[in-house]
Amino acid sequence: MAKRIKFPLVMKNGVEARDMEALRENFDMESIVEYFINGKLAKWLTNNYEDEILKDIQELKGDEADFGERLAKALGVKWSNEDKVDLQNLMKTTELKERVKPYISGEELEKVEYIADTQEELERLVKKGCIPVYLFGKEFQIKEWMENVECIGIDNPVISVEIRSRKEFQEKKIKLKNVGFADKEMKKIVSGNEETELYLGLLDVMEQYLTAVQKSLD
Repeated sequence: MAKRIKFPLVMKNGVEARDMEALRENFDMESIVEYFINGKLAKWLTNNYEDEILKDIQELKGDEADFGERLAKALGVKWSNEDKVDLQNLMKTTELKERVKPYISGEELEKVEYIADTQEELERLVKKGCIPVYLFGKEFQIKEWMENVECIGIDNPVISVEIRSRKEFQEKKIKLKNVGFADKEMKKIVSGNEETELYLGLLDVMEQYLTAVQKSLD
């Protein structure tokens, strides 16, 4: 039988929970939900021989209306969501973080708080004033009503803008990084942004280099 190697679950207060007593004393739902989603909670329970608790945890899918209460109960903790934690959004964000791991460094991932994988999610986060929003999808649109927005692309999503001039774009204080653009006109509109201008300059250099290489091969 393979030896079970124990490891800690780091809680929000920084405590490394190595057994159930420590986990219960330092319990916070946000950390536990993350460990539930990425599978570390199940593995931790397995390695700590908490088979009965593990059985109860594995019965949960995450979409239950009383998911938080059932998760806490399985771990022997009383939890009533007094802080009004939005568990569904928390779980979605955690799932997205797992999906973006191949595209982003661990250091950068630690900074990620808001991720949009659809246009609807981007608009919801912008309306809430969330900054910055990481974009994980193929296409997104900067709507005319959007202001004070900072978006950082993951895997170079394509952006279109409902803004007619560079001046308007600048006045709305929109920042875009690590993104592509639907056409050259949109590229011109956003090029007044310092970070975007630098990024686009690098893209232009790369395009010129690739064109030169292609010509040399023809």
